[in-house]
Amino acid sequence: MKLPWYALAAAQIMLLTSMAGEGAWAQGTQEPPPRTVDPRVAATLKAAGLDYSLDDGDFRLEYDVDEGRSQRVWVASGTARIDRLEIRDVWSVAARGKGEVPADLARMLLKENVRMILGAWQVNQSQDEYLVVFSAQVAAAADAATLQEVIEVVMFSTDRIEKQLSDQDTF
Repeated sequence: MKLPWYALAAAQIMLLTSMAGEGAWAQGTQEPPPRTVDPRVAATLKAAGLDYSLDDGDFRLEYDVDEGRSQRVWVASGTARIDRLEIRDVWSVAARGKGEVPADLARMLLKENVRMILGAWQVNQSQDEYLVVFSAQVAAAADAATLQEVIEVVMFSTDRIEKQLSDQDTF
């Protein structure tokens, strides 16, 4: 049975993700978390006219969304490399829960991922809680318009699911 290209790509991403947790990348290297902020991000956010604060070396942006809602988005200072490609994460949290992620929520997020053109839903699981996070990668040297577009995709996508999962505006 021949699998479609996107199924193979998803399998490769899952493999890379699982290997990253073990401290190794099949095709690249993960740079250690920065001790200082990446000045490229600061300059790009300034050029885009976006206000931010610093949160443990990453850039945190607070957005006002329609209907009186808000959403926090982070832009990572740290980057990852695959050969000559240098990327950084842009992410936002939609939900937090205790214990293991419920199976119905995991299935819903997988179905949502099919719709996404940029970014993907993920569950960050610790021993006693989980976070539902939407994350997109962007070139580390992205220009102001590109970075702002990725930030806004992450913000709107995350707020939509947060609103669907809860009456509250927590994140």
